[in-house]
Amino acid sequence: MASDPETKGIHKYVARYLRGLGRMDGLRVVDVPAGAGRTSRILYEAGAEVVALDLFPEMLQVDGLEGTFADLSEPLPVEDGWADLVICQEGIEHLSDQLSALEEFNRILKPGGRLLITTPNLSNLRSRVSWFLMESDMWRRMPPSEVDSIWFSEGASDRLYFGHLFLLGVHRLQSLLRIAGFQSEERIRTKASITSVWMTVLAWPVLWLTTTLAQVRYPRKNRHISPELVTPVFQEHRDLNLSFTTNACKSIFWVQRKAMEVPEARARLKDLTRSGQGEH
Repeated sequence: MASDPETKGIHKYVARYLRGLGRMDGLRVVDVPAGAGRTSRILYEAGAEVVALDLFPEMLQVDGLEGTFADLSEPLPVEDGWADLVICQEGIEHLSDQLSALEEFNRILKPGGRLLITTPNLSNLRSRVSWFLMESDMWRRMPPSEVDSIWFSEGASDRLYFGHLFLLGVHRLQSLLRIAGFQSEERIRTKASITSVWMTVLAWPVLWLTTTLAQVRYPRKNRHISPELVTPVFQEHRDLNLSFTTNACKSIFWVQRKAMEVPEARARLKDLTRSGQGEH
């Protein structure tokens, strides 16, 4: 008897979250990459207007929906400010230019619109140790290479679909999201790695001490940075580093809100930079 795909992997948590939202009549949603359409089907059956985008749109298997070609490394075929919700499930880790993709999500979202993003968690303690030993997310795997990091290509064309060549941890993802104009709303706990749970318990005192020392000492070594501007940022990253969800869970599942347009986010970064000029 085949297992139910909705009970496997990260989709179990995404499906539970979406069904918890209830009816979505009139909600405009972009699902990218849509794959076979497991998430698109839930959205469509809940009444949402769904745009299912994928590098291989022919894979979509949802009655009433047609897949649309889209490459996350290029502009998406969606109008500015069209979407209430964008779902990027297990997609960001396949992209070399992750910031551009996040800025595209910002562009197609309405002000205050939400981004649901999932990706393997390179920051759980098992993965951190594995990265130290092998530069791999799991110590029994070889590091990413050109042999196993290209999963398949599009027919006779030169278009490639990369595997887990661009995995990222929570701090990098958090920074990229902030640069792209997003604010965190919720970080959802996913399946825990038993190995990471035990490592978290055993390593907690060292983890707390090193994180706290870094938070205290870094501003002192960088006095050109205004404490009023950066203290909340450092606190957020400290909380991320000490979070059970970060250290134990196999996957990242974050809900983000579009807080500002990309030009406004860039202006904010310039203000942060200007605050330190002339004080080095």
